[in-house]
Amino acid sequence: MFHDLNTLTGSSVIATDGEMGSIRNFLFDDQSWTIRYLVVDVGSWLKRRAVVLAIAAVEQPDWVKKTFHVYLTKEQVRHSPDVDAEKPVSRQQEIAMQEYFG
Repeated sequence: MFHDLNTLTGSSVIATDGEMGSIRNFLFDDQSWTIRYLVVDVGSWLKRRAVVLAIAAVEQPDWVKKTFHVYLTKEQVRHSPDVDAEKPVSRQQEIAMQEYFG
């Protein structure tokens, strides 16, 4: 099934311990054209306004409710590698996120 990413922008992202924010954007692999990361606007509960989460940390989305559950706690997200959501993900940042998120 196909989904329009524009309709998914703004969807809720829910950690194992509660709602953490909403989807701001998606980052793609430029070779395979697959989604690799979610850019999540975390609002005011975190110093950073946005975090980048590896797609491997995301459960199957609930398309009807427009929610994305992640296998992470807010505390894990708080300590995740700092990646600038407005720039391409560097290889070093990708390795750091792979090591952190598994």
